[in-house]
Amino acid sequence: MKSSAVMAAAAVAIFSCLLVLCAQGQPAGRSSTCLCRDDYVKLSKGFRPRKEWLQVHEPTAFCPQLEITLTMPGQNEKCVDPSSPQGKFALKQHRRQQREARL
Repeated sequence: MKSSAVMAAAAVAIFSCLLVLCAQGQPAGRSSTCLCRDDYVKLSKGFRPRKEWLQVHEPTAFCPQLEITLTMPGQNEKCVDPSSPQGKFALKQHRRQQREARL
């Protein structure tokens, strides 16, 4: 009687360990935590936003993509394509600020 209870407990412990190892590192809701869902705002070519309006969100464990948001006074937050000229400008400004903060 005791050996079957011990065997059942050991099986449950092994199964629990395998379950934890398989589920480790897998985000629960990958797309639900990203701010931008591939719906980028269309900006004119000559538009240069102020650096205060731009915010760069680096990739994290919850959202694996680089995101850039634009918040102009009196408007909602909009997503900017990182490969657009405005996105490249924002990344350049962000990297410059990071470099200056380290010095």
